Amino acid sequence: MNTKNALERLSLFLGEDFLLHPRFLDELSSLIAKELKGKEERFFKILATQLSNIKNFGIMVHTVDSNEQIHGGDGHFFSIHLQQSQFNIRFLIYIRDDGKAFFLCAFYERSNKKATDYTKYTPILSSRRNYFKED
Repeated sequence: MNTKNALERLSLFLGEDFLLHPRFLDELSSLIAKELKGKEERFFKILATQLSNIKNFGIMVHTVDSNEQIHGGDGHFFSIHLQQSQFNIRFLIYIRDDGKAFFLCAFYERSNKKATDYTKYTPILSSRRNYFKED
């Protein structure tokens, strides 16, 4: 599956309840082209499950599938795990009380590597969230 087809497939999963920051799209495109090459089917299966979790659980999404509430935020920032033996992708998102989710960052997390965990991304979460307030 090429990157264009993968992104088209992603658009099928997303509806009005999900908004994507432009940098998130760039980051995800890069992951699909490099880290997820040849693993797209498995990735999209896990992604569909996580999107369903986000829709069904809203701000309680951190109670399922090793997802985490990000410390130091206002209780609305979350780390979503898309993990399998061949990859470990994280999405950092913001979920409003009404369940609308804003996808802010996407990155590959290496096992036991502090340099690739979400703490390096927390300073930019608010600015990426503010991008949507301008519209």
